[in-house]
Amino acid sequence: MKSILFNEWKNLLITPGMQVAAFVLMAALGFTAWAGLEEYRVVAQMEGEAKIHLRQQWESMGPSNPHSAAHFGTYVFKKNHALTAFDEGANSYVGRTLYLEGHRQNELVQSDAAQGDVLSRFGKLRPALILQIILPLLLLLFAFQSVRSERDADRLRLLLVQGVSYSKLLYGKLWSLWIPGMGFVLLTLGIQMGLLGFSGPLVGRALLLAFGYGLFYWIVIALALWLSSKTVKSYTALSWLLGIWIVWVIFYPKVTYSVAGILYPLPDRVEFSTSMKEDRSALLDGHNPEEEALKVLEDSVLHAYGVTSKEELPINFDGLLMQADEEFGNRVWDKHFGELYDQMQKQKSLVQWASLPNPFGNLQSLSMGAAGTDNFHQVDFLREAEDYRRVFIRTLNERHAYGGSKTGDWGYKEDQEFFNSIADFQYAEPSFPDLIRQQTPSLILLLVWIGLLAIGIYRVQPKLSAL
Repeated sequence: MKSILFNEWKNLLITPGMQVAAFVLMAALGFTAWAGLEEYRVVAQMEGEAKIHLRQQWESMGPSNPHSAAHFGTYVFKKNHALTAFDEGANSYVGRTLYLEGHRQNELVQSDAAQGDVLSRFGKLRPALILQIILPLLLLLFAFQSVRSERDADRLRLLLVQGVSYSKLLYGKLWSLWIPGMGFVLLTLGIQMGLLGFSGPLVGRALLLAFGYGLFYWIVIALALWLSSKTVKSYTALSWLLGIWIVWVIFYPKVTYSVAGILYPLPDRVEFSTSMKEDRSALLDGHNPEEEALKVLEDSVLHAYGVTSKEELPINFDGLLMQADEEFGNRVWDKHFGELYDQMQKQKSLVQWASLPNPFGNLQSLSMGAAGTDNFHQVDFLREAEDYRRVFIRTLNERHAYGGSKTGDWGYKEDQEFFNSIADFQYAEPSFPDLIRQQTPSLILLLVWIGLLAIGIYRVQPKLSAL
């Protein structure tokens, strides 16, 4: 096997166009990596400055009414890291900025697509784009060329007559292409993380990335070698390979996403917003004291404190009303956003399992998942931010209720020390085991492809008469 590897590498070096392809590939990877790193630094700096500015605003607000502070709210930002610059994923389309305030659960804003960034609509230049499309296509073509050159030079017949196992020869060719291909992946990840920083969880995600790309490259090379060996005419094999590649990369992903959208449709923005408003208006409104629900809440509080009017309460009933409004609103958000997230998860699961004929789709899922830029991470961020929002608003409302003021005292103000005691939002990405569980379908389907192609290469036996 070692001699086959070295011989294949020697042949690759003298293959026409090999040096040009390698140079262009390195230049493309270098440019995309630089573009991703530069944007990462700019965005990280801007978001860091924004976080400091927002905290300074909060800490310099001065004595204020807690409910007014709830309406003042705050902004939070989805975390960026080195792998975000590797694969942009859905970030350009959904945004990374979220405004947290009382009485509302908002959506992510400030996406590049929403701001009219034309390039973002077609996918930004990132190393993942080169490593998912350009490099595998080159590996596929070089694998085809490797088998064809053996036939054209009539070396294959000679090797078989000498007793060389054909499957062993194919595996030698496979590994001779796979190793350089993985070299590009590991070099790109190593440089990117080296410049932007290592961490334990990040290394685990990078290893998952490398593993996923390694599986996909093995599949692409093995398929090219198997088809080239099974077909007598070279143009037939090449036509099949290019046709499969076009279907994998262009047509099949669009079909699966379209089918997922039909089977598990998502509401449009207007319909979604209208439905929430209708449910919300049927419940308690903290700014409308004439709601029937107010009477129920008021009676229960008066009974609990043994008084007959709100003015006799030792607490501020307005704060309880505001928090009751939040609790009712949370039920509405949980219902509508929960249904939305469930539909999105069903779409993702369908796309993952429907990608059995298309390992390219599974590679994309793995790549975005490991980079933290897929839908799973977006929803996780939104849920954690919403949990923080509810604690944040409840803290303010409870201070309004139990801080020492009486009902109707909207001039009541809390000192700055209280507002400073409220901690900032800190987002923790899903753990590595959670990520693996989420990507299990993609890993399983890629391994199924590996098994089938390994058997196919082992059993393929070319006819000497056809060589």
